[in-house]
Amino acid sequence: MTERLILVGGGDFARELINWTDDLVDLGKSIPVTGFLDDNPDALKGFQYPVAYLGSIQSYVPQPGDRLLMAVGNPKVKKTLFADMKSKGCHFSTLIHPSAVVARTARLGEGVVVCPQAFISADATVGDLCAINGSASVGHDVKLGSFATLSAHVDLTGWVQVDECVFFGSGARVLPKVKIGAGARIGAGAVVMRSVPADAVVYAPPAKRL
Repeated sequence: MTERLILVGGGDFARELINWTDDLVDLGKSIPVTGFLDDNPDALKGFQYPVAYLGSIQSYVPQPGDRLLMAVGNPKVKKTLFADMKSKGCHFSTLIHPSAVVARTARLGEGVVVCPQAFISADATVGDLCAINGSASVGHDVKLGSFATLSAHVDLTGWVQVDECVFFGSGARVLPKVKIGAGARIGAGAVVMRSVPADAVVYAPPAKRL
């Protein structure tokens, strides 16, 4: 049986995942990325990555030994793709970069991606297909719902509760015990001090010239 590691999506995050997977290959902890699925066959055109285009996501038929990595950032799109691909019998792999720190008592769902320098603390729970980008932190006892995307330098402090499909922009911070409703979008640099209802958009004031 031939193993294949396949990216779902061929955009910017896919290129990052190829690099980080190579770091694991160097340590003997992974196989190289074989190819990617995307509606755009030219998604990696102009970049020097030795991975093959394997067709559209919708047309993909899993083969024995295939493992998938989700390279899509939009939480609601991830949820839809996950349901469709699980119905085909697909399995998503978890990727934890060697520079990341994950507490032994943390619990990770299927297909979680933990990027360089990220941190997941004691007794945190991370749902399926969450992406924890570089230098982001998930504090102790956080409950992070499935399909969430944490951009770089996001800080979820202790006991934060996040429902599914939430997107956090770069540098956002959520204070202890705050609850974030499903489908909410937290803007870059926001400091969230109160609970956020489902599907709400909250953001910090834009930078101003002094």
